[in-house]
Amino acid sequence: MAIFDHLIDDAASRFGLGANAAPLVREVLSAATGAPGGLGGFLDTLKSSGFTSEVQSWLGHPDAPALAGSQLNRVLSASVLGGIASRLGLGGTVVNTAIAYVLPKVIGMLTPGGHVPAKLPGEVVEFMNAQPAPAVVQQRVVPATPRVVEQVAPVRMTVVHDEPHLMRWLWPLLASLAVLGLGSYLFSSSPRPVVAPPVATAPVVVPPAPPVPTLPPRLAISNDDGVIHYSGVVHDAETRTSIIDGLNAVFGADKINGDIAVDLNRGAAPWLVNFRNTLSNLKVPGVQAVLDGSSLNLGGLISDAERDRISTSLKAVLGSGIAIGALTDNVTDLVAGANAKVTAALSSLRPGYSANDLIGVLNQSIVNFPTGGSEVPPQEVELLQGAASLIKQLAPGTVLEIAGYTDNSGDAAANVTLSQDRADAVRNVLIKAGVDPAALVAKGYGSANPIANNDLLEGRFKNRRIEYHVLHTL
Repeated sequence: MAIFDHLIDDAASRFGLGANAAPLVREVLSAATGAPGGLGGFLDTLKSSGFTSEVQSWLGHPDAPALAGSQLNRVLSASVLGGIASRLGLGGTVVNTAIAYVLPKVIGMLTPGGHVPAKLPGEVVEFMNAQPAPAVVQQRVVPATPRVVEQVAPVRMTVVHDEPHLMRWLWPLLASLAVLGLGSYLFSSSPRPVVAPPVATAPVVVPPAPPVPTLPPRLAISNDDGVIHYSGVVHDAETRTSIIDGLNAVFGADKINGDIAVDLNRGAAPWLVNFRNTLSNLKVPGVQAVLDGSSLNLGGLISDAERDRISTSLKAVLGSGIAIGALTDNVTDLVAGANAKVTAALSSLRPGYSANDLIGVLNQSIVNFPTGGSEVPPQEVELLQGAASLIKQLAPGTVLEIAGYTDNSGDAAANVTLSQDRADAVRNVLIKAGVDPAALVAKGYGSANPIANNDLLEGRFKNRRIEYHVLHTL
């Protein structure tokens, strides 16, 4: 089924599901659409359970980010998950991880344009009903051959009256013949020994050799003001459990968020040695570590001096078998580079540009607010002042929305408030630069509509953004 082919192939390779990937997607579809009220009823139930922002981020997004493992048990009950695992003949950990990944994407595929359909498309119904029929084994019944009893015609005996001297030898002869006849009858009527048919020997089935790992294990960890976000993929469930146990022990179960996939194509994780000591070095807010195969790279929102200090400590913990380097992404360079391109693009707009032309450029800019704050940094104030002069030249009656967004860390209501404060801060800068207040509307959306994976530091950085929308134009 073309609509789900890519997702099935992705799940099969990512989680080692093989031929079970399509049945798993079918199970997810049944769980999401078989509830009272269909798909809409299922989504309404999730919203009433506190998943409003997550549902909004799924609608119309076939690449929606995966659910965290702790969230899945609130979305689908343990009995539903256990039933799926039992029907597929797979382990519960593998099934739960795969469903947490597949479910948001299935919802995204079923809601093109962000709209919940009143009726499922025919191709979806066809896919859900395409259950393979069980093979029927017909046993050939060979009718038993009836036993044929040979009928022997009776022998007519004639009694001959003879001379008395003949009787002396005739009666012993007749007695002998009677004994022989009785013995023959008893022998022929005795049951013959039953010879058992040869027992067929079942062929010896040699199980296929397990796949040779071809990809390195990977684990990404980021410390966002004490809240640890993690994601990755490893060879087996035991490794996954060891990692999560270590995170719980070092940071606390209430401070970690994320999940790890299992893929048999991944190799062993050499950095599991002294893993908890490794984690203890990542208690610095803003640090990010990516363990990939036999390497560990550090970065994030930390200074170069702090990164060097952590690197030195980790070398002592992990030894020479793990190469320690630096992540290439640098937030300061990223912001400066993006805004330099935006400044150049703004200056090159031709006279007569439209509101959509202008916001298309502005939406490439980055306002790097401080963590938990809404103050616009001086560098971005200068860019906004330049944008203000262009906004003032738009057609009279044009109204722009300044939309503020956050990542999914922390309380959802607090995130909405923070995003509103940040949108207001940008609006105030533009008004001070001369833009008519009636031309600008500020709106905070919290963590809704993420544009990147919140499990990684760079993804959350991208989600903490300002977007510009055209509300009205003549």
